[in-house]
Amino acid sequence: MMSSEAAVSRQVLLPEVGAEGQAKICAAVFEIAAGSDGDIEALYLERAGALTLHRSDELEAVPFRHAENFRFSASRELGAGAWRALRGLRRALGVATE
Repeated sequence: MMSSEAAVSRQVLLPEVGAEGQAKICAAVFEIAAGSDGDIEALYLERAGALTLHRSDELEAVPFRHAENFRFSASRELGAGAWRALRGLRRALGVATE
């Protein structure tokens, strides 16, 4: 498994992120749902270099619109966490989301 530092150093090389984008990710505050839905999302965000994650019991996890494409619940949860993390990262980078 790749360390967070290695992952971050690689994504800085991406033209879509770069050093400026990585700084935005580090400075952003990510609001995530508490519980297992938020745990997977938090894992992805931390690996992307997010430093501030706020978990909220009042916040509901955003519905994962592709959930029906996953046969098993564990796969569905991982997919949902990755999708939600990507959505948050895109928002932090100022890239349009759906």
